[in-house]
Amino acid sequence: MQLAFFDTNVPKKAKRQAERYMSNYRMIEAIIESKRLELETTMTTNYAPSETQRGNQFHSETERIAYVRLEIEEYDRVKKQLDIVYKALHPKQREIWEERYIAGRSDISIYTEMFIPDRSYYRLKRDMVAKVADALGLIETNYKKLAE
Repeated sequence: MQLAFFDTNVPKKAKRQAERYMSNYRMIEAIIESKRLELETTMTTNYAPSETQRGNQFHSETERIAYVRLEIEEYDRVKKQLDIVYKALHPKQREIWEERYIAGRSDISIYTEMFIPDRSYYRLKRDMVAKVADALGLIETNYKKLAE
């Protein structure tokens, strides 16, 4: 079986999700830390019944803590995957990621400042987004076709 070439054609939904993760790359660490602080809250006992305790919500502090821990694990996993992809990218792609998705600059100002043609810029960007989407499992592939 031969390895298939890396497909840079990413569905719009996966592209949007990958770009959202790339935009929030620097914020993920802050989100993780704030979630960890939620776990350190002090527990006080209140014996008075309250109407806010009813409804379709978590009924115990233990359930809430377990839910927050699962969120932290998910953010950690995504952060590690993004770190791996970021470190593996070409330096120009890292610069595009920094300028476009973290600094929020426009495409035209980036490729003008980098002194590269627009076609090369968009090819690098498309390849980078495809790698992020693939690493995060956002692209649904049919492995049966690859085996044939």
